[in-house]
Amino acid sequence: MNHSSAGRRILLLHNELTSTPTLTSALEKAGFHVMEGHLPELALHELVHDPPCLVLAAEGTNGHSVETLTRNLKLDAFLGRLPLIVFVRDSRLNDIDWGSLGVDDFITVPYRTEDVVHRIRLCLSRLTRSLDANPLTRLPGNTTILCETTARIHSQQPFALAYLDIDNFKSFNDRYGYGRGDEVLIVACRILTTVVGELAGSEGFVGHVGGDDFVFMSRPDTIDAICETIIKRFDLVIPDFYDREDRLKGYIDSVDRRGNKEQFPIMSLSIAVVTNERNPIAHPGDVSKIASELKKRAKAMKGSVYVKDQRGQTVETPSETPNPTKISTAR
Repeated sequence: MNHSSAGRRILLLHNELTSTPTLTSALEKAGFHVMEGHLPELALHELVHDPPCLVLAAEGTNGHSVETLTRNLKLDAFLGRLPLIVFVRDSRLNDIDWGSLGVDDFITVPYRTEDVVHRIRLCLSRLTRSLDANPLTRLPGNTTILCETTARIHSQQPFALAYLDIDNFKSFNDRYGYGRGDEVLIVACRILTTVVGELAGSEGFVGHVGGDDFVFMSRPDTIDAICETIIKRFDLVIPDFYDREDRLKGYIDSVDRRGNKEQFPIMSLSIAVVTNERNPIAHPGDVSKIASELKKRAKAMKGSVYVKDQRGQTVETPSETPNPTKISTAR
């Protein structure tokens, strides 16, 4: 197998699957490498050394029904974790309990080879999104965030990307436990997706880097309103997650990362906003570098703030006001 097909190896299990040579040829032409076989004859060492990305299995393989075939595959320590698409006769569709079968997709026989190729690509695309999504918030993860960032850079259209960090989240987790910490992350997710959806529409994007770190994107002309609204809504609801005593004090007693006792204020937001309005951005790494510096500035301020990248333009930082949102500029 050549390097261009690495990670695109298909295991095809069949008995008397019609048009097998035609199907194999179509899959090879689509960039997949096909390994055909029967379950008892498969060389496990070859599969492990050069693993497939997906299993295609035809009802009747080894004389088994689709239910038995699927059960045997799912019980296999190696094959059971791979995406599975089954071929079934059209007459059997209403006889199968698809909810309990445990397959990722099915294709009816007879079939069109081009349809098989499309279904495989869709299955692998769903798998990628599923593995990338954060298990708690279900927001897109790092792979999708990188792809979205790269796409916006390559489009050469104006965009703004914001990294959001929840301040004092670790101390909250230590004090109240991970269950209540997860509730905070879910609420933060809802605030982000709602606000970005309301103000950015189809131009918006929200991702979850992990833990208490999020990313959202929009056009530059909406990013200020988005940041301000997110901060306002977060600061409004977050005190309710604390016990009354801690809420009245305005802080919790905990220990820092070195084990020293410290008082930690109510959770707040630090948001670093990077844009390509005034200076072009050529690589996602440039975004991370700029955002890292901006986030340091944001976290050095008290309360919820967003710090916006405005390199190339001199803008005075607003003085302290009752409004908890501050705008600072990187020069």
